[in-house]
Amino acid sequence: MDMSEKLTAAAVEASASEPPAPEQKPAAKKAAKPSARRGRPPLSPEIYVETASRQYNVTDIVERVKADYRSTHKVGVQSCKVYIKPEEGVAYYVVNKVTGKLDL
Repeated sequence: MDMSEKLTAAAVEASASEPPAPEQKPAAKKAAKPSARRGRPPLSPEIYVETASRQYNVTDIVERVKADYRSTHKVGVQSCKVYIKPEEGVAYYVVNKVTGKLDL
């Protein structure tokens, strides 16, 4: 046996007698933080609906719908769907299974 064979044989014997090393778990990744500014809600886009004669801000319409619902109901808003019909100048809504109509 030459020198390289002796080293290889010794390495095999040493690895067979030692217990296997425990597997290392990958480092836990930190959850990405939302890009919200401290203490303030994240910015939401302003959405507009334009017709030939008018422009409507959708965010304002949704807030008006919620205010209209709250004026007659004491339960908080759980779900909200708004249907804007600019040709009629009306927004129809369904809030918590309650339907309503709001003039634009």
